[in-house]
Amino acid sequence: MRLLCAAAVSLALGLFVSYAGDDKPNRPAKLTALKKKYDDELKEFKDRLKKATDPGEAKGIQAEIRELVAITAERALAIAKEDPKDDTGFAAAEFIVKAAGANNANGIKEVDSVIELLAEHHAANPKMKEMLVPVMRAGPAGDKLLLAVSEKSTDKETKGLALFIRGFKTARNAEEEDDDKELAAGIAKATELLEKAAAEAPDAKVGNSGKTVGEMAKKEIAGLKSIVIVAIGKPAPEVESVTLEGKKVKLSDYKGKVVLLDIWATWCPPCRKMIPHERDLVKSMKDKPFVLISASADDKKETLEKFIEKEPMPWVHWWDEGAESPVLKAYRVRAFPSLFLIDHSGIVREKWVGDPGSEKIDKAVEDLVKEAVKAKG
Repeated sequence: MRLLCAAAVSLALGLFVSYAGDDKPNRPAKLTALKKKYDDELKEFKDRLKKATDPGEAKGIQAEIRELVAITAERALAIAKEDPKDDTGFAAAEFIVKAAGANNANGIKEVDSVIELLAEHHAANPKMKEMLVPVMRAGPAGDKLLLAVSEKSTDKETKGLALFIRGFKTARNAEEEDDDKELAAGIAKATELLEKAAAEAPDAKVGNSGKTVGEMAKKEIAGLKSIVIVAIGKPAPEVESVTLEGKKVKLSDYKGKVVLLDIWATWCPPCRKMIPHERDLVKSMKDKPFVLISASADDKKETLEKFIEKEPMPWVHWWDEGAESPVLKAYRVRAFPSLFLIDHSGIVREKWVGDPGSEKIDKAVEDLVKEAVKAKG
């Protein structure tokens, strides 16, 4: 059962008073009144949120804001439905989509209903361009709207942006796929959508990123080509990166050695906890065919460099675009640390998410180093 906050009750009563006695109020005026009431109530919540000192209190206020969005969406939908195809209907829906996106209120059924109204009646409206990024995380309703816009829009930039977002989301879903056939199908679909987007509107801007559809589509397609299922017993994906000294390197540069690829971040507590043992491991493997490579997901190279100044990590470090690193994408990293133990011939022999424990790492490394030494003769 929905918990109605005081502000929501106030909103409902306020609107009742505003419209009582007028069976057919002017719809634009009705929408203007709704927006003002919403803005006033939202400001009160935001002011309370700034003053909140307890996490529980802050969480409660955020829930009240979502409730405010839900009730406002229900009333905006009523306004829109009086004539869903006209400008006021569009404006009412636009108002809710932006409010939901700004307040983490997607997924609410009232908001979903508004998004579905847009998909049904306004997919061809060029003004939809400004709403495509906000609906990216709106779940099935947002996907329905993106599909409708990509199929019905006659504005090239709007159509191209809708195609790009669909391709981007399809690519992310493909990255989570562990089945070879499903992965291949997902990559093919994402690539098709991204290529269409780049052909349709290469110069269209993507949100506030400052980047164009053409630029981002090209980068996404390149990333998709590098995706494989990283499985024990299969060849390790070839990747390129950059050392802290600025030298370009490839994983294959270390062929003949056992490689422990540790994908981590300085802000990750389990990653930091492993550092003392990693120091001991590197020391014990000195002059043996072994290399530890730490690939950082930190947003800034400087963050990593300053960390290492205080916490010595005397081994190979890679940094290339942080969380957007080709290494993270190729190895489909979803959590930190993620470790891949690769033998001297380039085959993945172990894969761990999280710290597997010092003894397990040491035993696996020692066994593979012996194999490498024996193979060398």
